[in-house]
Amino acid sequence: MTTAAAQAPSRVQTPNPPPPGPVTPRPKPSRTSSLQSESGPTSKTASADASQTPAQSGGAAARRSARPAFPTTDPLSDKATTLLIRRILCPQHIEKAKSAPAPIEELLPPLTSRNDVDLQLYALIAIILREYIQNWYNKITPDETFVAEIVQIIAHITRALEQRLRKVDLEGLLFDEIPDLLDKHITAYRIAHDPITQAPIRTNAREIYHSLCPLPALTPVPRPEDPESVAQQAENEVAYRQLLVHAVLAILLPTEDLENGCLTALVGQIFSELIIGNSVANKLSEPWMILEMIIIATRTLGKRKAIEDENPSGRPGKGSSAGRRGLSSVQGLFWMVVHWCFLATSFIRLSFTVLMTTRSLPPRSSHSTAQRKNVVQHEVGLDSGPLKMPVLAFRCWSAISNLIEMDVRMPWLCGALSMVQWVTMTGPGRIAAVDGKLDR
Repeated sequence: MTTAAAQAPSRVQTPNPPPPGPVTPRPKPSRTSSLQSESGPTSKTASADASQTPAQSGGAAARRSARPAFPTTDPLSDKATTLLIRRILCPQHIEKAKSAPAPIEELLPPLTSRNDVDLQLYALIAIILREYIQNWYNKITPDETFVAEIVQIIAHITRALEQRLRKVDLEGLLFDEIPDLLDKHITAYRIAHDPITQAPIRTNAREIYHSLCPLPALTPVPRPEDPESVAQQAENEVAYRQLLVHAVLAILLPTEDLENGCLTALVGQIFSELIIGNSVANKLSEPWMILEMIIIATRTLGKRKAIEDENPSGRPGKGSSAGRRGLSSVQGLFWMVVHWCFLATSFIRLSFTVLMTTRSLPPRSSHSTAQRKNVVQHEVGLDSGPLKMPVLAFRCWSAISNLIEMDVRMPWLCGALSMVQWVTMTGPGRIAAVDGKLDR
């Protein structure tokens, strides 16, 4: 107490003299001002933010919210695909060069002649290797040479396959051979479902079809009441896929790679089971997948049609349609004849233009000398490969006619078209023969 009294200020002991006049009271310093004087630039910024109006603070908050905090990456973009490929197929290069990584084209062998196609194929290969190879191989050893050798073999196969596909006659494959198989399938299916005998001695339609088109991979015919037939058919299908893939590998792979049985077995399993078995046989060839693709296509076309209906441009309205109904029959007949005349004139003009421009087009058989040599060898009896066929002789036309049953529904039209086809290919001028005016 004595110390506190001694330390008390002197103003307590001596009273202040009275002021000479009215004095305005001085405001006391607030705690905020003292804190501002004691603090640095941070407190000044805070006070400036506090002094802003609500509109200004709201605008600043909107600007801060509009600014993205972290960059977003599309998982389907090329950048994300490249990162996936580097992480799975090139992990050693990521650890060595993190600052400036080399492009994918320099780290991995080319699969095809196009880099954009290689990027997508490598993404598919990376997912397959991650799900079915690395999940058990990395538990055995951290060595990455095995995966690199698999990638090298797949790259060699794809390059050899591309070189062989370049030599394939795509016209004959797409318009002659595949339609011929489709035509035979349709004929066998109709025969199997329209037998001569009736119940109770009627035979199963699937057995009739497989007897007409036997295939080792689909025998025996699986029956739901016989589980052994189902299991045996699945085993035959697996064996057929493996034989098919190994036969292709024996043609495409070099001898030194074929001698490595482990790599050949793994690559064969990848192609036979993962690609052909799971993707093609179990998904793409299933009815539900085909219907799903048809539904997606129809939805897309329906959306486009709905957009066009919402914005009709140049389409007549209700008034114009009502006006057309009020036209007399004579006037309507006159305009119909005029429209048909314009259509016939345009068709004749287009046909004449096409026939005149076909003279300047190159022939379908670019090597005429080689074709003549093939014809001579064919007449002698030597095997010289497939010959050129005119476009009107492709089996796609007969397959379309069989599919829509033209010979049953409209036999007169089928006969007329067959006559026109025969006259244009063998008649005077042979305008539809090989390298003819219509064939070009």
